[in-house]
Amino acid sequence: MVLWKRSIYTVVTPLPPTVSRETAVEMLHSHSEMIELNPLVINHTKAKPPPNAPPDEFHCTWYELTDRITYLPGIKGQVSYKACFHDLPRGLQTHVYAPAGLEIKEKWSIGGNEPGEEREVIELGLGNLGVPREGLYLREDVDMSCNVFLTGFVKKTLNKAHGVLVDRLVVKADLADDKKQREGFRRASVLTGNSGVSGSGVGLGLRVTSPTITSPRSSQSHSSMSDVHRSHSSVSDMRRSHSSMSDHSFADSTTPATTIRGDHPEGPPLQSIAELEATDKLSAHKGATFEIQYPPPPPVEMP
Repeated sequence: MVLWKRSIYTVVTPLPPTVSRETAVEMLHSHSEMIELNPLVINHTKAKPPPNAPPDEFHCTWYELTDRITYLPGIKGQVSYKACFHDLPRGLQTHVYAPAGLEIKEKWSIGGNEPGEEREVIELGLGNLGVPREGLYLREDVDMSCNVFLTGFVKKTLNKAHGVLVDRLVVKADLADDKKQREGFRRASVLTGNSGVSGSGVGLGLRVTSPTITSPRSSQSHSSMSDVHRSHSSVSDMRRSHSSMSDHSFADSTTPATTIRGDHPEGPPLQSIAELEATDKLSAHKGATFEIQYPPPPPVEMP
C-alpha cells in the first residue's frame, strides 16, 4: 500500500515598481522562457498530449522536459516528464506529470495594483505571506501530490528551484520593461523630429538652411496694398477718361459748364476733379479700397 500526501501552499513575491503588469504577464505566457529560467531543466521540446490527458487539458500546450536532479551529495540523475501549459488573462497554469506518481499543479498570477489604480482587495490569509498593500506581486499557488516518503525531498527541491526561477523572472521582466520604455522614447523622438541630430549637420555631410517663413498677416497686408494701388490706378484712368469726355463736351456742346460740373437733374451729383483727388488721397492714406461709380456723361447736343 502506497501512502500519498497532498501539499497545498502559496508563495508571494513582490515585484519592483518598474515592472508593469503587461510585461509580467507576457513573461508568464512565454513558456520557453519560463522553462529555461528553471535551474533544474536541461532540455525541453514540444510534445503531444498523453492518451490519458483530461479533456480540459488535452488542448493545452504540452512539453516534454528533462531535469537534472541531485538525490544525494555526489549522486545525480536525470528525469524526463510531460507538462501542460495553459495561459490565463493574468497568469499561467501548469500541470506536471512526473515519474513515481508525482503530480504538481501550479497557478502563476500577477496581483496587486499599478500606480493610479484602485487597491486590490487582499484575500484572507494572504496578508501573512507578504502581500504588499501597494504595487504588483507574483503569486504562486502549488498543489502537489506524491509519495509520502518523497514529499520532503520533492518540496525542498521544488522550492529551491522556483526561488531561483522567480528571481530570474523578476530581473528579466524588469529588463524587458526598460527596453519597452526606451523603444517608446525612441519612437516618440523620431515622430517629433527630436532625434538628437545637430542642426548644423556637422559630420554628416548635411547642410541645414533655415526656411523662410512668411507671416500671414504681412502677406495679407501686402495683398491689400497691391489691391489699393490697382484700385488707385483704375480710378486715375477712369478720371482721365471722364475728363477727356468732359473736355470734348465743352468743345462741341453749348451746354453750360455748371450743368456738367454741378448737380445733374436726372442722376446723382457729380464730383469735381479736386474732390476726386481728395478721395484718392484719403483712400491711400487709410489703406482701404473705395469703389467710385461715375454717372454716364450728359448727352451731347449736335448743332
